[in-house]
Amino acid sequence: MRSFAFVPLALTCALSAAAAAQTGQESNLVLTVFAGTVTGHSLWAVGKQPLCVLDSLNQCTSQYDTLGLSRSVGSSLVLGATATYFISPHVGLHLEMSYLGLPVESSCTALFLHPDPTGPGATEQRRNGQICDDIQSQSAQSGSIAIFGGVTVRAASRRTFSPYVRGNLGIVNQPHSSIDVNGAFVAGNGALFQRQVVADQNPRNTTLLLGAAAGFTSPLGTGYQFRFEVRDVVTSMERLLGPANGLGIGPTATRTYHHVALTLGIDVVLERKRGRRY
Repeated sequence: MRSFAFVPLALTCALSAAAAAQTGQESNLVLTVFAGTVTGHSLWAVGKQPLCVLDSLNQCTSQYDTLGLSRSVGSSLVLGATATYFISPHVGLHLEMSYLGLPVESSCTALFLHPDPTGPGATEQRRNGQICDDIQSQSAQSGSIAIFGGVTVRAASRRTFSPYVRGNLGIVNQPHSSIDVNGAFVAGNGALFQRQVVADQNPRNTTLLLGAAAGFTSPLGTGYQFRFEVRDVVTSMERLLGPANGLGIGPTATRTYHHVALTLGIDVVLERKRGRRY
């Protein structure tokens, strides 16, 4: 009878050893849906931008008002989807399309304003002041879309905590100019006019994207994973270097900027490998 008492104990030990000898499942093809935030930064500033005073016919006079102009990129939401296929347990290829936003915000300060010339429809209009107020009140222009691919390298692919790093290369479409500045004013007769303050002679809508990311995944249940990621998106943007002339043309240059993003995502595991016994 004493020998039968060891049977349950032997079975329990055998099952425990078998469970310990088997690894978890490994995801091969993953679709990720994510959301997060991306940081902003200053873009350019012109401390003293001259703007000619308009006469009663909305033509330039010999007098100039002075405005303070600046542009910045605000923080925004980032949304997107990524497909990743692992060609080996630790190396995968990914492709992503995401909304970066990168809203371009304008700021204007009226430093000095001459009185408007007197005449029909011109008295007390403060047209350049109206233009500056309109620039200041304009909503941020956003809508940048990124498409890129790259390589993912992960560790502990069968564990409950799997860290990874990524390298990215692609393009960003920026639908709004970072240079162009214009404002509106209402004439004495009630007509609405737009005035170009700074013009963008060579607008660039598509720029190169370079990036790197690091994060981890953790299983949520059968077929799903939680994903946490910090990424650096590197793009170039045009900036104004000094005051624009009477035609709205000023010196410009291209500069590279880092946009740091924090994202949370859900992975849908479309294909996986079962664990192995040793």
